[in-house]
Amino acid sequence: MAHSPEQPHKYVCTECQVVHAGTVVEHTDSGHVYEPPGECGACGGTEFVREADWPHRHD
Repeated sequence: MAHSPEQPHKYVCTECQVVHAGTVVEHTDSGHVYEPPGECGACGGTEFVREADWPHRHD
């Protein structure tokens, strides 16, 4: 069976819409656990939503 690389979870900054790769916070048997960065590298925002949920976010 061919190996397919794991894709990191991606997070969108809710302030400026820049996409960031998630940070690995845990290694498990089924892959990695990711979380958003603490701060956006572009605007300094601290609120993120998973790319899979963008733009379907409801406040």
